[in-house]
Amino acid sequence: MSYQLTFDPHRAQPGGGAGQHGLVPLAPSQVGAPLSLPQVDTNPYLSTPRPHFSESVISVADLIGYLKRFGLLGFLLALPAAAAVFYLLGMGANVYESEAKLRLRLQDTNVFNFNEMGRQGVTELSAPQLINNHLTELKSRRFVDYFYDHFDPVQRDVFIADELSTLGRKDQLLKMVGMYEPSKPAPPMDVFAESIDEWVRVEPQKESHILRILVRNRDPKMAADIANGFAQEYIRFFGEQESGQTQSERDYLQTKADELRKRLEVSERELAAYSKSENLMQADAAQDVGGDKVRQLMTAITNAEIALAKAKSDVQSIRATQQAGRDLLEVRLVADNPDVAFNRKEMDAAMAERKALEPLCGRRHPQMIALAGRIESSRRALDQAAMAVVTMAEAEVANQERQIADFQKQLQASRGDVLDQSGKNVQQKMLSDQVAADREMYQTIVKRLNQAEVTGNFKDSGALSLSDIASTPDKPVKPNKPVAAVASLIIFVCFFLGLPVGWGLFDDHVLKLIRQNGSPSANIPSVKEVPHIPTGHTRPLGPAPVNLPSIQPSTLPQAQAQVRTSLFGAAAAAPEPSPLVMQAPNQAPVVARLPLIGHGNPETMLGQLLQPEPHGAAGALSQLTTTLEMQALKRSGMGGIILLTSAEAGEGKTLSAAALAAAFCHQGRSVFMMECNAVSPTLHQWFPHASHHSSWAHDLESLRYGKTNLFLLPAHDLPAYATNELLDGYRSWIDRARQQVDWIILDGGPILKNFADVAPLAPLATDVLIVNNPSVSNPAKLRAAMNLLQPMMSSSAFRGMIVHGAS
Repeated sequence: MSYQLTFDPHRAQPGGGAGQHGLVPLAPSQVGAPLSLPQVDTNPYLSTPRPHFSESVISVADLIGYLKRFGLLGFLLALPAAAAVFYLLGMGANVYESEAKLRLRLQDTNVFNFNEMGRQGVTELSAPQLINNHLTELKSRRFVDYFYDHFDPVQRDVFIADELSTLGRKDQLLKMVGMYEPSKPAPPMDVFAESIDEWVRVEPQKESHILRILVRNRDPKMAADIANGFAQEYIRFFGEQESGQTQSERDYLQTKADELRKRLEVSERELAAYSKSENLMQADAAQDVGGDKVRQLMTAITNAEIALAKAKSDVQSIRATQQAGRDLLEVRLVADNPDVAFNRKEMDAAMAERKALEPLCGRRHPQMIALAGRIESSRRALDQAAMAVVTMAEAEVANQERQIADFQKQLQASRGDVLDQSGKNVQQKMLSDQVAADREMYQTIVKRLNQAEVTGNFKDSGALSLSDIASTPDKPVKPNKPVAAVASLIIFVCFFLGLPVGWGLFDDHVLKLIRQNGSPSANIPSVKEVPHIPTGHTRPLGPAPVNLPSIQPSTLPQAQAQVRTSLFGAAAAAPEPSPLVMQAPNQAPVVARLPLIGHGNPETMLGQLLQPEPHGAAGALSQLTTTLEMQALKRSGMGGIILLTSAEAGEGKTLSAAALAAAFCHQGRSVFMMECNAVSPTLHQWFPHASHHSSWAHDLESLRYGKTNLFLLPAHDLPAYATNELLDGYRSWIDRARQQVDWIILDGGPILKNFADVAPLAPLATDVLIVNNPSVSNPAKLRAAMNLLQPMMSSSAFRGMIVHGAS
């Protein structure tokens, strides 16, 4: 886009003032045509939103490079890893699997469950909780010990002997290298329990009420025998557990019956004594309000005592379960609670999901970790709900006792009123009602006691049945060589591809940053390697610092040579660059000659340019920085503002500016480099890690390039059309950086193409350098650019040219 100085009516001053002159965009077709009103491009795509930066860290070329660099290492590590996986999964003794099935009966088919005390049937909601209870019981140590006592002793001893004589993979490897030492065998019951826990797996069958008992063993017949015995013995074990609960209920009912019988005898004696003392032959009291109230209170007391008996029975069952160390969910009061059932359902669903993922994912897989947390939270919620039910049961007992005490107090008060109103007949009726209530409760308790006596001797609860028996398997399930081959191939590919790529990324993005002490680029030293040395101070070489000599105008050449020797002693071994010469009469001097660098990675090209001659231009850059330092001292100032521009685009202007900034940083100077070519920004390509730097920054420190003395402000987020706003921004940043850094480098645009962008920068610069590539711009273009730039800059600011590719 071209710009032309013209009258801009849109920039009229407030208060009715006339318009001002300014730089406005001009379409290319209008160049050379008569000027009319300024044509401002109103394209909405020219709006400048707040930038959003995204830095591409990894590319396909980088990945291919990593494979080339570390591919052999990945191959050498992938081979043994794949072989180890194939050995673990595809080698070893044959393992057979046998399966038996248990069926859970939801309908209550027990003929001894009477109407008055029949247990509630299992509903579809409570069936998963009941299945989970059986899963827990089947894997509990209590049942394993029971199974140990009831399993065939001959087969049990054979099974234990086989487990003790079989060595694991670790012991086999130790035995192969001669380091195996047999340990003291554990007790047979512990060996049996650990082996059963390892070889036996219990899981529910989907969309059914079937429990699958899967047993693996090296002997197929032993696997089938263990599966059948495990299922049959659990049915017997569960029946005995249910019988034990009936026995505890029967003991409680017996105690309560004895207590009620004594109270009934006392009530009958009181009624008989009162009737005899008052000469009453029958208890036919007249109906009245007081008598009805007393009877209602008696009925309420009776109902409350029945509820209290039930509540105490529930609490007794809970306490017996807790003392026996069993799960509270075995108690019907706890299991039937809606909150407990809901939490149990949630935990069962999570456990079923984890069981389905266990063959596919390891324990450290994120999904397995998430499921484990979900199961743990559900278990805690389940325990809290169960304890809440226990607390409610205990509170129910206390409430019923308080209610009975309150009813009795009301009854005593009502008795006085009734006695006063109805006399002896009411008293006799009250005693008769008390006897009837005590007799009714006693008969109810005795009836339930008789029912519990009958059902307590019946061991088979009917809740479980054997759905299928295990048969001797024919084919082993392990080792599975096809699966082992696929797994080893996956491991080989992961190691062969993942290890080189992962190590390459780690080396380039972590170790490289550590090796460079926090500098994002190898071309820019960090402050740890080259601390900041302000302008006017020399960089010490060796233990003793080198003082900068005082400079007089008469001895300027000799002082320049001394400073060059003190500042760039390390580059003395490099070939001496050619002296500064004039290209032709009336032309600018050449202050540095830089070789042409082939196309490639910008950071690599910059690094090659910083190498000594003849491959690089370290000596020429040292000579250039020395010249600029001498000019700064001659101005009686520290540092300065350097403007780099060129006649045409593509002459190496940004490369020269980046190399000059790197040379200053190697000398310990602090540099602020600002790209002033918003039309064609390229600075972020030479410094990729500065792509997130933005003119939206609030201070200069946020533009620091890693941990170096270089500060960068690219122009990739600046609006190219807003010339006046850009100039104001350039001045603002220069004012900010002038007091904080030594040198400010302005990377301007080409003069012939973007003169409107370069012209306002020339008066701001203390040093002006023109970059020239003879193969890009001919002498005529160079002279035209010089003629355009000369009136815009100070007469003492022009330093000369940096020539690219000239001999």
